[in-house]
Amino acid sequence: MSEKAGSKETTPPTTIPHKRRIGDDAPPPPPGISKSQWKKQWRKKQFELHKDEYLSKRREKRKRQKMNRRAIIQGYKDRGEPIPAEYVREPRKNVNQISGGFTILLDCGFDDLMNDKEILSLSNQLTRAYSANNRADHFADMYVTSFNKRLEHRFKVGLADSLHETWPNFKFVPDEKMITEGDKTKMIYLSADTDETLDTIEPGMTYIVGGIVDKNRHKELCVNKAKNLGIPVRKLPIDSFIKIDGRQVLTTTHVVQLMLKYFDTKDWKEAFEEVLPQRKLGITSLSDMPLSDDDDDEENDSEREIPAAAKMGQPSKTEPKDI
Repeated sequence: MSEKAGSKETTPPTTIPHKRRIGDDAPPPPPGISKSQWKKQWRKKQFELHKDEYLSKRREKRKRQKMNRRAIIQGYKDRGEPIPAEYVREPRKNVNQISGGFTILLDCGFDDLMNDKEILSLSNQLTRAYSANNRADHFADMYVTSFNKRLEHRFKVGLADSLHETWPNFKFVPDEKMITEGDKTKMIYLSADTDETLDTIEPGMTYIVGGIVDKNRHKELCVNKAKNLGIPVRKLPIDSFIKIDGRQVLTTTHVVQLMLKYFDTKDWKEAFEEVLPQRKLGITSLSDMPLSDDDDDEENDSEREIPAAAKMGQPSKTEPKDI
């Protein structure tokens, strides 16, 4: 039969290749198990068998994406052109947050006491501190003091795409005049190396957190600096909620997170349970614990740790592990 005049030849629909998933090649299910249940079990088993390979590929993919993004951003900077919005990473922000009226100074005047890996770790902790401040119900006015030398180079080169100069409520200053010339009657330096505990966080006060990753090489460093400057020293009430042996030292990020959470809730117990939940404390030290659920491919934050951190309310049974 001849085609009708003017009729158009139909084009067959485009076939989209099926993306294979783990479990698609599962053998027939055993008796008593549905096909869908068996695929889930098989998928989980195959994932565990090839977990290292999968995670390695994912890390490589993220690394390539990050390098490509940095190259594109650098191209705009080299040409003196504004960076398009799609390349400006906007951290998750609490749109309903208000000012807490207090200040946190991250004292980073210890560059010469750290190696390159520790500088890298510190820079990662600072970015997470900024992120925590952005998500809190009440933000603090945060400043990184003594922002110079290798730490400054790390941000301007290695973390150039973070656009740290534009971070709201989080400023970088090259010297430590805010510490040395500030009103000492309204300052508190936080350190694990004291017996006096910080009871509350008050508006109008300035709280100083030592920005150092030192693997416990320089004990009482921050205490001695504070005493020389006439600044009172306090520690967070760690031992009221986590029973451990040894020095109770937290990462810089954890200190900031705990302070922000306490100011939101006015409850230290709730702050510790959320920032350092019991399910994450069945480890030898906080340096073994990721600082957030999406940090699996980041550099592990180093010391400023709780050595031999055990479960909440239970004393540690192991000696501190220095890694």
